[in-house]
Amino acid sequence: MSRIYLDYASLTPIDPRVLREMRRYSSPEYANPSSIYREGVVARKAMGDGRERIARTIHAHGDEIVFTSGGTEANSLALEGAARAAFRSGNIEPHLIISNIEHSSIMEAAAMLERQGTEVTRLAVGSDGRVDIGDLRKAIRPETFMISIMAVNNEIGTIQPIREIAKEIRAARKRCGQTEKGGQAGQVSRYPLLHTDAAQAALYLDLNVEQLGVDLLTLDGSKVYGPRGIGALYVRRGTPIEPIIYGGGQEDGMRSSTENLPAIMGFARALDIACADHRAFGTKNVPKSQVREGGGCAGMRSKESRRLQALKGIFCAGLKKIHSDIQLNPLGASIDSSTQIPSILNVSIPGIDNEFFVLQLDAAGVAVSTKSSCLRDADESYVLQAIGADSRTSVRFSFGRWTRSRDAATTLRIIAKILKV
Repeated sequence: MSRIYLDYASLTPIDPRVLREMRRYSSPEYANPSSIYREGVVARKAMGDGRERIARTIHAHGDEIVFTSGGTEANSLALEGAARAAFRSGNIEPHLIISNIEHSSIMEAAAMLERQGTEVTRLAVGSDGRVDIGDLRKAIRPETFMISIMAVNNEIGTIQPIREIAKEIRAARKRCGQTEKGGQAGQVSRYPLLHTDAAQAALYLDLNVEQLGVDLLTLDGSKVYGPRGIGALYVRRGTPIEPIIYGGGQEDGMRSSTENLPAIMGFARALDIACADHRAFGTKNVPKSQVREGGGCAGMRSKESRRLQALKGIFCAGLKKIHSDIQLNPLGASIDSSTQIPSILNVSIPGIDNEFFVLQLDAAGVAVSTKSSCLRDADESYVLQAIGADSRTSVRFSFGRWTRSRDAATTLRIIAKILKV
C-alpha cells in the first residue's frame, strides 16, 4: 500500500510544474545574478521577472519583495530589523506586541529581543484562537514599534482579523499624534508597524496588502507547493527596517547572499499556479462573511478550497462515527466556519497518547502530526494549551493538492482499527 501524506501544513510537496521551472533555471545559461557578463545579466533579468510575479500575487511592487531562505528568516528580519530601526530612530524603550500562538520563529525572535531590552506583550487569544481587538487596543502604547499577528495559525488553522487589527493600528497612530507623512526632514512615521506571518495563508486567503493594511508580510515557498529554502518578506515602501545579514548587499542591501535563482523562479511558479486556481473559480457564490474575513476574498476562494472543505467535512464526520467524543480544536469550531482555512483539522481524541497514536498511524502508512514540526520533540503545543485544548490527546490532520477521498476513507479505517472500534 502506498503511503498517505496528511501533513501538508508542515510541508507541501513540490508541484511537478515547479520542479520543471527550477530545472530550467539551473542550467549554465543562468549564472550569479550579480555578475556583469551575459549569463549573469540573463539571470538578473529572470530574477526581476520572478520578483514582479510574486509581488503581483499580493498586489505589491517588485521593489517591496525581499527574498530570504524561508519563512523563519523572513519573520526574524521583520522583527529584529524593525526593532533595530526603531532603536536607531530614538525609541530607547521599544515595545513589541505578538499573540501567544504565533509560529515558533516569531516567539523565539521576540524572546531574543526581550533579552536585549525590548518589552514584549503576548496577547492571550480566546478559546476560538483569535485575538481580541479590545485587548490589542489596550496593549498599544507610544513605544510600540510593531504588532506581529499571524494571518493563519499553522496548528489549528484559525484566521486572524488582520484588517480589523490594521484599522486599530491606524487609530493608534492617530491617537499618538503620528501621521503617514511628515516628521523630521520629511521622514515617514509609521509606528506601530503591522507584520503578519502569512505562510499558511497564501493558498487560501486574498493577501492584497493594500486591503489588509500591513507593512510587512511573510511568505514561504515550502507552504505553497514550491521549493524549500526560499521565502520572501514584503516590506512596504518607506517602512523603517534594517538588515540582519551583512555581506555583498544583495536584495537592495536588505539581505546579503547570492540569490537562489532556481528556488526564486520555482517560488514564483508555485504562486502563479495558486493564483490561476483562484482566478479560474473567482468569488461567485462566496458568502459576504467570508469575503470580509482577512481581506479580499478569504476562505473558499477556489475550486481546490471547496474540494478540501468538503473532504475535511467528510473526514471529520467519519471520525465522529468512530469516536463520538472527539472534539474539534478550537473547541466549538464548525467545519464550515469562515474563520478556519479548509486544509487543517485539529482534533482531540480522548484516551489516546497522541505521540504513540501518530507512530501507530505511521506504521500503518499514514503521516500526520501532533503539533507544529518546528517545535522541539519534548515541547507540548503551546497553541493548544493557549486555547484550553488537551495537547496530549490532539492530532493535526492537514490535507492538500494530492489528498483524495480514498485517502481519507483508508485513514478512517486505520484509525478505527487502532482504536479498536
